[in-house]
Amino acid sequence: MSQVEERAKYAAQQEFPEEDILKPMWDPDHIKRGIEALKAYQLDDFHREFRDFYEALDDPAGYASEPRESVIVESARIYKAFTITPENRIDEVLDVVLSYERPDGSDGTVGQTRELDDSLILCVIPALDIGEGFDYQEEFHKLVLTHLLAQIRDIYLDMGEEPPDEYKVQGVGKLNIHGDGIGET
Repeated sequence: MSQVEERAKYAAQQEFPEEDILKPMWDPDHIKRGIEALKAYQLDDFHREFRDFYEALDDPAGYASEPRESVIVESARIYKAFTITPENRIDEVLDVVLSYERPDGSDGTVGQTRELDDSLILCVIPALDIGEGFDYQEEFHKLVLTHLLAQIRDIYLDMGEEPPDEYKVQGVGKLNIHGDGIGET
């Protein structure tokens, strides 16, 4: 039933674009704007502004502000957000936010979150096993773009639909969608 509900919300948003029916990060058109902005962003600026995201993905326990043994790496979620202008350009790049579970079951967080709005593009990826052969300068921009493409893929899957071919990519997208078995009981 949830997939039908998600599809109905998507159809209603298409029919009434001026209404706030979908949350922005569940609207494929919103994420497409973020992809366009990221593609147009100067690579030197990207490498400087997104370095913290790469480092936190590679070593979330090292990014945390408490001892390494206080971070269950498998539970880590690394957030990087940026805002886009009405012309689909990157405006502000926010600092990384790290959330994780501690061995005692309590939650830990590093960084400040921001309220989701129509200008925010949010990347959320679990810790990655980034091998020594990974070239940050050459590969990380593509990894973040692929993550956004995969989010659109997962929005279609969440509605029970086959994603368009350009979004059939390998990689991490949404972390909890209907039918993926994650977080469902």
